[in-house]
Amino acid sequence: MRNALHDPGPDQLKGILLVLVVFGHTFWQGVGDSWTKWMIYGFHMPMFLFLSGYMISMARFDSRPWGDLLRHYWKRMLAAWLVVSVLWLALQKPDAFADVQTFLEVLLLRPDFHLWYVPMLFLSVLLLRLLGRPLTSSPAARVALGGAAVAGALLFQTPLKDLVPTVVLENVDARYAGYFLWVLLGVAVRNRWFPRIGLWWLAPLVVVGLVARSWVYTSDAAGPWRSVVAFTLLSLGASLCVPALRDALRAPLPLIGDGLRTVGRHSLYVYLLHPFVTDALHTPEVGWARSLLLGVAVTVALLVASCLVAGVLERVGARRRQYAGYA
Repeated sequence: MRNALHDPGPDQLKGILLVLVVFGHTFWQGVGDSWTKWMIYGFHMPMFLFLSGYMISMARFDSRPWGDLLRHYWKRMLAAWLVVSVLWLALQKPDAFADVQTFLEVLLLRPDFHLWYVPMLFLSVLLLRLLGRPLTSSPAARVALGGAAVAGALLFQTPLKDLVPTVVLENVDARYAGYFLWVLLGVAVRNRWFPRIGLWWLAPLVVVGLVARSWVYTSDAAGPWRSVVAFTLLSLGASLCVPALRDALRAPLPLIGDGLRTVGRHSLYVYLLHPFVTDALHTPEVGWARSLLLGVAVTVALLVASCLVAGVLERVGARRRQYAGYA
């Protein structure tokens, strides 16, 4: 009954975004060396963060006891993140275990590669819970927090980061403060602090963002601020499409069926574990066309394998619950 009532829209949208994440990690080129990767990285993580914020109802969130909240997020994402982080660092950065201080700094302040997302999101959750009552009751508090989020994005994700002390930039992941804006925007739209905008109104913004982002990639005259503007336009337009996309994805997609929903439902584990595969099977330096095809093949194979493993584990879990009910 629980699965029947569960909205598949967010799961399918997470599945699509995860496809882009995995595909982006299959390229041997850097972000600035591949147009395809450059475009993907222009919106996919802001959309993911927006969706995470969009799933938070502040009315229920604010009344949730701290102990219950911490237990929920520990079971839901922190425990898995911690296990995978230790394994990843053991294989990729064994120097991180030199001493306790170094380990904690690498684990929490400077997460390696993809491991930044979970602690960044959890810190956002803690801040929103801490400010829950003022945010739900005071427009001034929401404006103040919004202003702080914009300031964080400007200081840590634009050339204004030169104003930030070097010791901060070297020792703390800039995305902790720089990306909070996207989580807050999702919360704001979900809780109607910010109006929901229809796809027809957002389409021009997305198109302008795509054109601007592409122009920055191909133009020698594009400076850092133009890159920031293009990224912001595309990310903003794509993120604000999330509510409408969620509604449109409530039905299974043709040919894919429940596969995308399965990937989305287990997105945390796919996200945390897929770099072990993509790093080992990194597409070789064979030119952009072959790299593209190999990247698609690796992505499809990895996601199909994820669905198969998830299906087996779900059936095992269902049988255990059934036997427990008989006992």
